[in-house]
Amino acid sequence: MRKLGTLLLPDEAQWLDQNEWSPVDQSTVQTLGGETIVFSQSLLNGRPITIDIQDGITWLDQDAVDAIQSMALQAGATFSLIWDDELFTVMFRHHDPPAVSFKPIWANYDLFSGSIKLIKV
Repeated sequence: MRKLGTLLLPDEAQWLDQNEWSPVDQSTVQTLGGETIVFSQSLLNGRPITIDIQDGITWLDQDAVDAIQSMALQAGATFSLIWDDELFTVMFRHHDPPAVSFKPIWANYDLFSGSIKLIKV
């Protein structure tokens, strides 16, 4: 099952960046003496989750698009995301606009493809 908040997502929806995140952050600083100091730490949150509703594979209807856009308009709100057998708490990724992007599969038609950008919090 794939579900954002109370909205069921199509089983054919794809999580594009599922295997592109590392739970480790690292930075380096060069000292005046020429040494490199490395800082690293484990990350608990911040994982990007980009959900793709790809034309030709699956679509969302107008009600689903309206529900997602309504969720995205709630500044600072968190939502549950169930992806298969995993549960995440997520927010919309407004710092990486657009957080939601949908276009009709045909002009003036009520089926949409697009993407939803979330971040694990």
